[in-house]
Amino acid sequence: MDTLLLGYQRAFPTTPFAVGCLLDVHGSVPDLEALRELVADRARGCLPLTQRMLAARRRRPCWVTDNAFDAARHVHSCQLPTGADTAGLRVAVQRLSTSAFPADLPPWQLWLLHGHRPDGFSLLFRSSHVWMDGLGQNLLLERLFGHPGPGATHAPLRSASARRSDPRALGHATAHMLSWCTRTATIGPFEQALVGHPQHTWLKVDLARLRAIGRAFQVPVNDIFLAALTGTLRAWSNVNTEHVSRRRERVHAAMPVSTRRTTEQIRVGNYLTSVRIALPYGEVSVRRRVEAIHRQTSRHKRVGTPGVAERLFLWTVPNPLRPTVMAADMMSRVFALTASNPHGLSGPLDVLGRPVTAAVPIPPLPGGQRMAVMLGGLDGQAAIGFTLDGAVQGGSHLPALFEAELRALEVEGGLHPGQPPFAWIPPPAAEPAADLAGADR
Repeated sequence: MDTLLLGYQRAFPTTPFAVGCLLDVHGSVPDLEALRELVADRARGCLPLTQRMLAARRRRPCWVTDNAFDAARHVHSCQLPTGADTAGLRVAVQRLSTSAFPADLPPWQLWLLHGHRPDGFSLLFRSSHVWMDGLGQNLLLERLFGHPGPGATHAPLRSASARRSDPRALGHATAHMLSWCTRTATIGPFEQALVGHPQHTWLKVDLARLRAIGRAFQVPVNDIFLAALTGTLRAWSNVNTEHVSRRRERVHAAMPVSTRRTTEQIRVGNYLTSVRIALPYGEVSVRRRVEAIHRQTSRHKRVGTPGVAERLFLWTVPNPLRPTVMAADMMSRVFALTASNPHGLSGPLDVLGRPVTAAVPIPPLPGGQRMAVMLGGLDGQAAIGFTLDGAVQGGSHLPALFEAELRALEVEGGLHPGQPPFAWIPPPAAEPAADLAGADR
């Protein structure tokens, strides 16, 4: 998987393929040098923070320790305009997300963002997806800002099966991989030419609320996440549900699934595979959308074999040609978007004695793609992060649309009997620009 992701980055060198997390912290803004000292201290006991990539052009990436590691080259400060609040913070995250990682350093950055709120500050941690996947990054953040006891471990909440693949399972997995040959449908907002610069937005929601909806439909939270995303895409593109063609009914998403084991928790590299989920975009019924999603996820859990598609790709496409194949927009023909659900952060977390109150995932956007969505969060506070290519219009409406879909699921599930779904009307508001002239790079 590291080889595939490195191929993505080389195919789209001007678009950083980065995964991130935005932490909300309550309390006074810490001194930048004190924060750097904290990170340097934690890095002594967390080897991945000091590892950079050493990759030959024709071989898989390998990782070596940066003996000249300096936290000051990774930890930076950025002052936002006073009162910028969430809108200004979002613009700042978008601008910082365009910066590339120096090739001679471990590929990660930690930004101290302050000035936008009177009672706290934010930390933006971003790293190359070639270096580490989203689940690994969450575990790394817990090591940075948590207080694990001696020998403490944090087992992944979801991981691919470790059982040996029998012929039937391999047959199912291969048939699933061959379905990738069919082209996915797309939606109106994804039809613009790519510009390569990301934009970000997010929604915070109580995890207990998502679990209650899941219990109402007797499905996991992940299925509710995908069903709400499907409804969001329908509303976002203003689909005429009475005249949806058969081709437009199947919008496919790539769904990463972790294969990271307990012994591989805090290690560089990507321990995951992907499955292809057909989002029932053309389905009018909220309940039938949930059922269609659940049938697919249940089947993948029952007969899925991790990594078959990736290994077949590596076997059939010579290494020198992989960047060319990826740059040819191949994956955007297979997947309209990426939807991921690594487990969220587990607290308590704090930054120099100041408590972390929320965590927002900043999903990576593969080159040639237009949208990535990730479910994450901290303890009981979930968050849905959206990353879109800069050419996609109307992305700022996605949090409100997702909230409306959650309300529709609650009504359909009988959690709010007799109440109609929330009617969403897009507000005509412009987003303020954030002045990053004071950024310490």
